[in-house]
Amino acid sequence: MKRYYKYFDIFKFTCCMLVPISHLLSNETVEFSAWLINLRSMNLPMFVTISSLLFWSRFKWNDKKKSKEQLRHYMGRLVMRIIAWSIVLLPFWLHRFIEHYPNNWFVYIVPKLMLIGGCRGGYFIMSLIYGNTIIYLLHRYLGKIIPFILIFILHTYYNLASQGIIDDYLGLCIKIGFLSSDYLCIRFLFYMEACVWLIPWLAGKLQKANAEWGLWMSLAAFIAICAVPSDLVSYIATSCFVVLLCAFMFNLQVKQLPSWSVTMRNMSKCIFFIHFVVIDYGERALKYFADIKLVDYGPFIEYVVVMSITVPLAYLIASPLSRRIKLIKEWLL
Repeated sequence: MKRYYKYFDIFKFTCCMLVPISHLLSNETVEFSAWLINLRSMNLPMFVTISSLLFWSRFKWNDKKKSKEQLRHYMGRLVMRIIAWSIVLLPFWLHRFIEHYPNNWFVYIVPKLMLIGGCRGGYFIMSLIYGNTIIYLLHRYLGKIIPFILIFILHTYYNLASQGIIDDYLGLCIKIGFLSSDYLCIRFLFYMEACVWLIPWLAGKLQKANAEWGLWMSLAAFIAICAVPSDLVSYIATSCFVVLLCAFMFNLQVKQLPSWSVTMRNMSKCIFFIHFVVIDYGERALKYFADIKLVDYGPFIEYVVVMSITVPLAYLIASPLSRRIKLIKEWLL
């Protein structure tokens, strides 16, 4: 029987609603900005973990032929998704890329497409493609525990080095032009790896607890810990609580999802991409035609205006998807 998880769509939607904060709020303009920065650090890891958990929880490791077919189908959908969105957003991202590299853009365009996708935000999909492929190969040839240990060590080293707590001896925290290790799958690899066995195992251990109470108490604890002004605390809290929250949600299964939950799921994907266009080009159009700069009104007003445009557009796309328009559902989103 197919299993559904009632909180996955809610958390994915909430995370996507908070993602634009990363692009609109800055340390100089927002009170308690350190708390906001630590809190928003969970957005993309949570989104990546939920997306990967839904895939790995149904993966047939014992059937080599079936598992390869599952991986091929999943990667095919992700590739079609990044191609579709890159084409849709082509007028927005290509000319900006050429502006940044006017003399040699054609040299950089292939690495950009191959590593982080074309459109803004494409790195999220590319991280899923590369990260889950790496995890499959590691587990297929190295077993269950060794890949987890290796990826955990890499995850810890990368976070400590990127925050300047230790020296980057391996040179993982690179930044060359548009290429940054922040956009590669290294950033999310641990969360994808945790979906293979750690989160399902932890969910089994938590079955006797009240999963719903545990979920909300864990979330409250994470929000409180985010008030501690420390990059190291933020890294530890995010890693631990994303795994713990997903383990609780993994226990909260239902037989059938309501239609609003399916719509919310599709809206999450749309909001993630559409807000880039609204921020970059909607504000530019406002300034050009009405001589209005939203940034002058403060980040909160800017966020409200951006989301008041983004959310209705996302709903217009997501609503027919929830009614199962097969072609768009399977190939576009």
